[in-house]
Amino acid sequence: MFKWNPWADLEAMRGYMDRLWGAPGADERGGCLWSPAADVLETPSAYVLRVELPGLPLEAVTLEAVGRELRISGRRPPERDVPGTVFLAVERPQGPFARTFALPADADAEAVTAALKDGLLTVTIPRKPPAGSGPLRG
Repeated sequence: MFKWNPWADLEAMRGYMDRLWGAPGADERGGCLWSPAADVLETPSAYVLRVELPGLPLEAVTLEAVGRELRISGRRPPERDVPGTVFLAVERPQGPFARTFALPADADAEAVTAALKDGLLTVTIPRKPPAGSGPLRG
């Protein structure tokens, strides 16, 4: 499900470089300017995603399960409109973001839960029991 791709960092760098030289605000992710860092864990009963979203409330995040994919998206508004303040550097990403994760066959996409605490979004995707492991009926 969540195999490490050694080329992912190179692909991400290529995407950032393409955006640098391309039209501002547009890229192959439908206008998303950044992707939050994420950890993916597997337990016997669930898959867990931990996504870094400091400064965002849960209401600013959208989770969508479509088919065998889970999409996490939202927007971090710019903080440049602070009267009497001059920003000398802006390094934290702003604007729209999105991440898409492939769901394994045993993921229960209808029972996904999410919590956001201290800037860490934790998404829990329960695993369905293996076929034929339910109670015996006679």
